[in-house]
Amino acid sequence: MDNVTMPSWLTMPPSRKVIKIGLLVTLLLQLSVLCVEYLGAVWPIWTGKEIVLKTEPVDPRSLFRGNYVRLNYDINRIVQSDAGEFKLNSVVYLVLHEQKGVWQGSEITRVMPTEGDFIRGRVRSHYGEVLNVDYGIEAFFMPKEKALAVEKEMRGTGTTKVRVFISDTGKARAVAFKCIAKACE
Repeated sequence: MDNVTMPSWLTMPPSRKVIKIGLLVTLLLQLSVLCVEYLGAVWPIWTGKEIVLKTEPVDPRSLFRGNYVRLNYDINRIVQSDAGEFKLNSVVYLVLHEQKGVWQGSEITRVMPTEGDFIRGRVRSHYGEVLNVDYGIEAFFMPKEKALAVEKEMRGTGTTKVRVFISDTGKARAVAFKCIAKACE
């Protein structure tokens, strides 16, 4: 067998300086990932437009799993004649318009609109002419005591409204229930 020669930097143990630089780079990468995740979550709130969407609990009897409320918006179910042509998990945009203080969907597209208000979602399923779309705002987290109070108030009405911020790209973030009673205060 011939002797294999290796570069000298592979056989030498790393110096303390190299180890410190490696740890610093690793720490900075981890912090940057956390920062990107945080900014992605709050960006619609800082730069977006506030809208109000009508919603209702999926099941009033099992409304809370832990400390969040599962919400079903009117815009989650869209009647579309070509619903079967939308691929599952594909990105779609729902154009919104305001009607008596509540925003409603009017048209769904595969291409991001260049103007107007719209919300970005993903196709969850389609059945017949009904398209089910998730917007990332279907779970609303809140403290346990407040969640129980809101659940109690919602039992009487069956529906409520949620304040949502949408960014220029259609990304949405739910921030609060539109006050329906004392529980929202």
